Amino acid sequence: MDDDDDLLNLPRPQGKFAEMVTFGECHEDDFDIASGYIRVAEIAARDWIRNGGSPIGTAIPILYNYRHGIELSLKAAIRMAADCLRRDSFTAENLASEVIDEKLHTHNIKKLADLLDQYMGYLEPGSTSGRLDKAERELVLWLDSEDQTGETFRYATVGRGNRSRPARPDTVHFNFYEVVNGLHKLAYMLYAGYSGYLEHLADMQSEYESEMEQFGP
Repeated sequence: MDDDDDLLNLPRPQGKFAEMVTFGECHEDDFDIASGYIRVAEIAARDWIRNGGSPIGTAIPILYNYRHGIELSLKAAIRMAADCLRRDSFTAENLASEVIDEKLHTHNIKKLADLLDQYMGYLEPGSTSGRLDKAERELVLWLDSEDQTGETFRYATVGRGNRSRPARPDTVHFNFYEVVNGLHKLAYMLYAGYSGYLEHLADMQSEYESEMEQFGP
């Protein structure tokens, strides 16, 4: 191996087992994948900050990873909220799993955030504690304005054929740190906050069902 090859190699993990990873576990869900995208975004963002806003080429991938982590967290939270509503025998809306799957067949962050707010409203009527606050909603709207389809932060050019166009046709200047710091907080709130709350609610529902079964039909 020459010096150039050695420079291109990543450092090897300590220990043989540390080199291995397992994909496709039966319990894997969108929250699991979301945590990875958010973590990758955080590592890149901290590197960007540590190097004084350089390299500039990492800015778009940082936005993409936070955006995708947020999208997956929203989808996972919607599924969990729908599960909790079904367990509560909610009937005002069809929440069958195939219906939820169809609703989640989108990359639009705003639509997903609206749906999560709607389901959290069903779970906690009259309360706003489980919904996005003003600052979080503004970030969702910013993501929607910059990337409605999940393509803009992935490519330099979007669309096909005659409809092809630059993903960022205009030169813009904005405070990247403030935006990314907000996305960082939003991503972790959606991932950790909603997963923890909805898991706790599901556990409480299961405990209640178990207690009721003791009394018979």
